[in-house]
Amino acid sequence: MSIKDTAQSIIKSINGGDTLTSISLSAENFHEDTVKLVSVLVGKKLGGIYVTTSRPSSHIRAELEEAGADLSDLYFVDLVSMTVGGNTSDARTLFIESPTMLESILLNITLLERRLKSKRRFVMFDSVNGLSIYSEPKVLREFINVLGNSMRIKEIYSMLMTVKEQTDEELSSALNLLSDKMIGE
Repeated sequence: MSIKDTAQSIIKSINGGDTLTSISLSAENFHEDTVKLVSVLVGKKLGGIYVTTSRPSSHIRAELEEAGADLSDLYFVDLVSMTVGGNTSDARTLFIESPTMLESILLNITLLERRLKSKRRFVMFDSVNGLSIYSEPKVLREFINVLGNSMRIKEIYSMLMTVKEQTDEELSSALNLLSDKMIGE
C-alpha cells in the first residue's frame, strides 16, 4: 500500500467515525511516511499531538517545516530528547524524562489536548514498537488499551503506528482487538 493510499484510508476512517486505527508501515520509509501522514492531517485542518518514541521531536518538526506543513495546531510529546540530552526548549513540546513513565505520557497528552484549537483532533503515536524496548509486553498492552480507550471517550482520533518488521504476533493481536481499523497489514 502506498503512503498516499494509507493517507486516504486514514481520512476515510476519520470521516467514517472511527476513533482508533493501527497503522503498520515498513521500516524502510517509516520516518518519511509518518511525516507525510501528519502533513496530510494538518493540511485537512486537524489539530494534533505527535507522540514520538523513535526520534527527537526537533528533527520531526524540522522535517514537517521543510515539507511545508502548517504546525500552528500541532504539539509534541517527546520521549527521546531528555533521555539522550537533546534540545528541550520548544514551547510546543512536552518532554518526558523516560519512555518507561507511561502514566506521564497519558498526563501530557491530556495537558496538550486542551491547547488544541481544532474541533477535529488526532493523536499519532510513533511508534508502539519504540515503547516495547522499555516496557514489558503485558504493561505495554495495558498502556495502549488505556490510551486507546481514553482517546476514544474524548473522540480524539488516535493512530498507533507500528514498524511492520518489528511487530510480533502478540502485539499485533492486541492492536487488532483494540482498533476500529487496521491499515497496512
